[in-house]
Amino acid sequence: MKARLLDEKNRELEVKIESEDDLWVLYNVLEKGDVVKAWTTRELKADSGSRRKAMKISLRMERAEFQPFTTRLRIHGFIVEGPKELDLEGQRHTVAVDVNDEVVIYREDGWPSHALAKIRESCRRVSIKALAVGVDYEEAAIAYLRDYGVEVIAELPLNLPGKRDPEGRRRALEAKVKEVADVALTAADRFDVNVVVVAGPGFVKDMVAEELEGKVKVYRESASDGGLRAVYEALRRGVMVKVLRDHELVEEEKLIEEFMYVLAKDERRVAYSLGDVEAAVKMGAVEKLMVSSELLRSLDEEERRRVEEVVREAERLRAKVKVFSSMHETHRRLKALGGIAAILRFRR
Repeated sequence: MKARLLDEKNRELEVKIESEDDLWVLYNVLEKGDVVKAWTTRELKADSGSRRKAMKISLRMERAEFQPFTTRLRIHGFIVEGPKELDLEGQRHTVAVDVNDEVVIYREDGWPSHALAKIRESCRRVSIKALAVGVDYEEAAIAYLRDYGVEVIAELPLNLPGKRDPEGRRRALEAKVKEVADVALTAADRFDVNVVVVAGPGFVKDMVAEELEGKVKVYRESASDGGLRAVYEALRRGVMVKVLRDHELVEEEKLIEEFMYVLAKDERRVAYSLGDVEAAVKMGAVEKLMVSSELLRSLDEEERRRVEEVVREAERLRAKVKVFSSMHETHRRLKALGGIAAILRFRR
């Protein structure tokens, strides 16, 4: 992503979308009432028929719609400025924002620090495209890792013969390992990935890794299960953190695991739910803050104002602030804690 503020009051932000993950970042910072200026097309009717015309408009946003694993963000609202000769002001319209598009977003009250921080983080990030393969003797799963979630490419049962037929089992295992590797390589080519992490217990993980080595960059990670469970376990562990340390999913997994660990050891070193976290922030106690993206877009204006104030104060106190993607399983765990949680610098 490329972005720059166009005015001294931090109200007008120009954004160039460079990847699908940038669309997710933009979706998370947009709010109802923002004015989005972008190129679009609109169907115009005339006596001779209808045609679509390209034009630049400004749209006051009512809502945004992000479909995971597609390449578009749809912004719905009312036109506030368009070609004068068409008299479109006040009419409903939807702008589709795609990779390589440029938009300008105007926010009357100015862009808050937490939103600008997320934009700057996206501008700095070097994208590591990664594929994960989770495998054991029962099943395999291949998944593509994005900032906003895990896209499952394939799940394959291995259906190996019993151990009473060792030769048949060996041949079947070799065939299945090749099948898993072939599916992974096809996905790697499709998504142009930089890294494939193979996770699982024991020998079968190594067989798949060896089948892939020399064709893509491969990392191995131990896990207690195969399939998707191995993929999610790998997100929290060793080599995944090392290889994907800038990846949103890994950071979320690490933070929520750290929170649960501290909670189990000393519940006075954590805070969760909005009221509890507000109190901790007022004490200057918050070291790491986790916030649900849904809370920051809450339709309840009073709740959203309180959450934004907590984030601003935490940032002022130099706490680490992480906004959790609503598309990832860690979000469900954070939501169960009230959508906002914190690890504290000291006991209360």
